Amino acid sequence: MSSLTVSENANVKPSFARRVLAVAIGLFATWQLVYLPAANLIDFVPRRQSGPDLEPIKDGYQKRGTFTTVEPLQRAAEYTGDTLDFWTEVSGQQQGWSLFAPGTPPHSVFVATEFRFENNASDTVLSQFEPMDKENPPLRAPLLHNRPFNFEGQFTYPVWFASPEMVEKFPDAWANVPAEVRAWRHQIRAWLAWQLKQYRAAHPERGMPTEVILKHRYIPTPKPGEPRRWTQPTAERPYARWKPADDSLEAFDIVNNRFVPVEAKP
Repeated sequence: MSSLTVSENANVKPSFARRVLAVAIGLFATWQLVYLPAANLIDFVPRRQSGPDLEPIKDGYQKRGTFTTVEPLQRAAEYTGDTLDFWTEVSGQQQGWSLFAPGTPPHSVFVATEFRFENNASDTVLSQFEPMDKENPPLRAPLLHNRPFNFEGQFTYPVWFASPEMVEKFPDAWANVPAEVRAWRHQIRAWLAWQLKQYRAAHPERGMPTEVILKHRYIPTPKPGEPRRWTQPTAERPYARWKPADDSLEAFDIVNNRFVPVEAKP
């Protein structure tokens, strides 16, 4: 039997499939080397809010607005940003945290939906992610219900530190909350409409509510070393109010403690 020598074996060309795989890996590595700095630098380029068909995880670091009056150039930057955002989300490279600054608040924030009816009756539906047993909350399996979890989570970021105590201490710090609701009005309205659909399917006897309110629930959590008891009461505060009859949306002004209209801006 004959065998190939080392020099003969080195001259054997790899198969077509192996060559394609090597090229694909090289292109992917090159793309990642371009993507990583570009995805961070795009945050410094002012961009307008994407359309309602996109459902991004809120990027609190992205600078909003325009940087040029040349529309093709502005649009090109926004298309580039949308492409990078798409790859960030679909590849699981979203960075929704800022290391340990400015720190974690001594509470957990969950969303809830309140339905109000003409006869002054109301009903509140809690988030599926709020644990019923708050002293021993169960583990949440990763990747299950990941889309609704992240969709709900984007509504908590603007008021993550706006507990009743902090609002009382620094009231002027939350004056921009109505602007946040305006910027995310498409996502908020879509989420409330979906909640209404789910509620009416489960409670057909209740009829159509006049108002659907997105609320935040601040649940105090024990600090390290403290007993695992949730002794402090849960605080609730509205965030946005949607009226299905005329499709109007209002934001809750934390500073003045009232609802204000959400008007679309160019």
